[in-house]
Amino acid sequence: MQQAGMGHLIRQARQAKGWTQSELGSRIGYNKTRVSRAETGTQPIRDVTVLRRLADVLGVPPSMFGLADRAPTLASDLDMSASEASVDRRAFLGVAGAVGVSAAFPIPAAADEPDPATLLEKRISACLFTTPGASAVPMPVVELQAGLARAQAGYNACRYVWLSGELPRLISAADATMAATPTAGTAALASASYQLAAHALAKLLVSGLQPMAADRAVHRAHQANDPLVLAQARRVLSTAARRIGDYDQAERVGIRAIEDLPLTHQDDPIIWRHAVELWCVAGYAAAIRGDRDRFVECYREAAAVAAQINDHHQQRQARDYALAHQISSAYKLGDSATALDAARQVRLDVLPTTERKGRYLIDLAMAWQQHGHDNHASRALLLADYHAPGEVRTRSSARRLISSLATSSRSRGMPELVGLARRAHVAL
Repeated sequence: MQQAGMGHLIRQARQAKGWTQSELGSRIGYNKTRVSRAETGTQPIRDVTVLRRLADVLGVPPSMFGLADRAPTLASDLDMSASEASVDRRAFLGVAGAVGVSAAFPIPAAADEPDPATLLEKRISACLFTTPGASAVPMPVVELQAGLARAQAGYNACRYVWLSGELPRLISAADATMAATPTAGTAALASASYQLAAHALAKLLVSGLQPMAADRAVHRAHQANDPLVLAQARRVLSTAARRIGDYDQAERVGIRAIEDLPLTHQDDPIIWRHAVELWCVAGYAAAIRGDRDRFVECYREAAAVAAQINDHHQQRQARDYALAHQISSAYKLGDSATALDAARQVRLDVLPTTERKGRYLIDLAMAWQQHGHDNHASRALLLADYHAPGEVRTRSSARRLISSLATSSRSRGMPELVGLARRAHVAL
């Protein structure tokens, strides 16, 4: 690579991180003058060790500096046709800032599918306003379990158009199956179907549908008589209470769910991970009502619970979940610096699903806009659309952010937003 070109990439990647030349220098053992000379090409960096350190701190592939590339890959966890790009969060902050999102990632074609948010609301509401199981045929339990597993995988992959057709059918079948065979197992499956509906409805603007689905999930969970199922159902009920503005109730429901979990089973990391997620839900409710002390306390509890998980992989996932969740909570407090600090500690490739990666990138975009960096917010949204298009094109907060950025006075410097708005069904 020509040294002037390398210097340009170093400068652009540094600026994408919001660092001064002095800040970058302190991370690689150089002073400001030496960094300046490297960026202008008057004194290029040729030491391989320094170049590797530079690639690492900037979060760019070593191949950008002519070195062997050991970039991480993101493996899909779905048995569907969806696949993921081999790029992590640091690569986004570096590569996308250095060479532009359109060069780093192919821009998706214009959406040729209907609005997923509209379909989810229309089809799930039709199901919820019908007497449970009234016109459905019971389904063999094994077949119902497989269907719910596919639906969960579709949710994880942000395939919300497909889910809008599949989920109502499964909800009706689960209720009919429970009515025909009222056991703890069929009640748990019915609860799971309503929980998934509540999670999907959380992507949309506030309405009465999510509380309805969450209430049915809790009712079925009580019938299942399983503490873990009940905790999962109460989590969606807590989220629903928060979304209609009842923040105290949201926290009470979440804390009650934590208290009812059998946390003495330290050999079961799944239970402990649910406790981490419930503390995060409580922390988010505290943040929305402006209670910073409670916000800090809840996320401290989440970190303490995560530390109790004796499986290293599960512990890391729980820790990164809490950090990623903290981004949106800090944003709600108006604390973009804390949000961005949390974001810098999360690796995109550790987040387990496309849905979680999409939520992370959208939350990161909102934090960047709040921090006064619209260009970084735009890049994060474009990467989210590349990485989890269904999330960007369904989640109401993402669509509002696209509209805000595309109609701002600085939108001329972000021409890709026009195409993104079209794909996300956002009218400008």
